[in-house]
Amino acid sequence: MQNKILITGGTGKLGTELKKHLNGDYMGSADLDFTKKINKGDYNLILHIGAYTDVRKAESEEAEKCFQVNTYGTFNLVRTYKDVPFIYISTEYAKNPVSVYALTKLLGEEIVKTHPNHLIIRTLFKPTPFPFDKAYIDQYTQGDYVDVIAKLLADRVKNWDKKTSGTEYLGTGRKTMFELAKRTRPDVEPNSVEDYIKQTGVIIPKDYE
Repeated sequence: MQNKILITGGTGKLGTELKKHLNGDYMGSADLDFTKKINKGDYNLILHIGAYTDVRKAESEEAEKCFQVNTYGTFNLVRTYKDVPFIYISTEYAKNPVSVYALTKLLGEEIVKTHPNHLIIRTLFKPTPFPFDKAYIDQYTQGDYVDVIAKLLADRVKNWDKKTSGTEYLGTGRKTMFELAKRTRPDVEPNSVEDYIKQTGVIIPKDYE
């Protein structure tokens, strides 16, 4: 039986790139507000990519919105599709959350674990080329550029048996953000997580381990 997949976050960076590799119903927030009552569709797989991702605003004026989307919205989807295999895209920094965003994703993971057939994928992706002038020499990731992660994700979705539940990382090996940035932005300059925290007051993670 061919997969009929509901894909939330379908108009975001990852969803847009994923369309090149995976067929499905790609829903943006204008198509499906999963924080409200959901009219259940006829699907045999849910791929939940949609999320609130503004890390800086989540620490201050939009913390409630971040929780509403990432935690309650995930609960709403899991409750609606409790009988449909469910894949949840989380952040690799959910293991030791130091920010509101990472915490809401971890809480989303805990909700997804109540689903009888679930797969939690922790990952990270960046636009290509790297969009910033500086990159952290002391922040580690297994992530990669969005085109790379999209292909890896499509392959994992296609090969999941829809029965074996678990949590796993998706990426291309351990590296610093600076090392990743240098691949597409040779002129990128080094900076540190500590300097960013001092300058902005926004706490960001150093490591996914």
